[in-house]
Amino acid sequence: MNQLLSLLMKTETKSNYMTIRNYVIFIILSVLIISCTGKEEKPDKTGLIPEKDFISLIKEIHLADGLLANPKVQNWVLSIDSVTIYYYLAEKHGYTKEAYDKTFRYYFISKPKELTKIYDKILGELSEMESLLAKEVMISRERNSNIWTGERNYYFPDGTGTKSVEFEVSLTGSRLYTLKFTATLFPDDQSVNLKARAFTCSADSINTGIKTWYETPVFLKDGNPHTYSVRIFVASKEPTVLKGTLYEPLNCLEEWQKHIRFENVSLSIPSSDI
Repeated sequence: MNQLLSLLMKTETKSNYMTIRNYVIFIILSVLIISCTGKEEKPDKTGLIPEKDFISLIKEIHLADGLLANPKVQNWVLSIDSVTIYYYLAEKHGYTKEAYDKTFRYYFISKPKELTKIYDKILGELSEMESLLAKEVMISRERNSNIWTGERNYYFPDGTGTKSVEFEVSLTGSRLYTLKFTATLFPDDQSVNLKARAFTCSADSINTGIKTWYETPVFLKDGNPHTYSVRIFVASKEPTVLKGTLYEPLNCLEEWQKHIRFENVSLSIPSSDI
């Protein structure tokens, strides 16, 4: 019985997914009743769901429980209880609810350790699915929130001589923006105290209006990639322009050797504002 209670605790606490606790509690009560009668019957293995299909079914049941925890989904299926959905999933796999009940009962009574291993495997797979989904959501949000209008990557010296790291982006709304990029400044670059620098100004008076300046720390000249970011807060709800350059050294020579790589340039807004 301790093994059964241990299994219940595992299914109750692991992962963010809802568990099939209603059905599990039903099975435990059934086991307790059998134990109290003092009768022990040899397990009948006929009509059991094969282990591979059983694992796939339990995995779908966990996913269904996760969906049922969503308030929007709950509103759609108010008239359907969770156990009915479990039976529906079993029938979708080609098995009757009796076969499902019997298989679950068989593992709980005769092979609790095997059932624990099955749940460990399923919860591991679900955790991996959750991680992949979270990564996809993060990438999607970053993509949707990026309003950078230039290229994502720059490399100097530029053989074509056409690329420029100067930028001008129109901003709308009072909110926080984040300019972010990775810069690799090589030791043979001849710039001094190189940094990125930009300002915001009213779109109606770029040349004559009041400017608010922003800049990054001085880039490290060690040939290694470093990520820099600048938080830009626009208080005005009027159209605003962000203007500047990713490459502004202290020395103002007409010609000097540039050796730098910019990667993953983005200008993002909070995902809550999308």
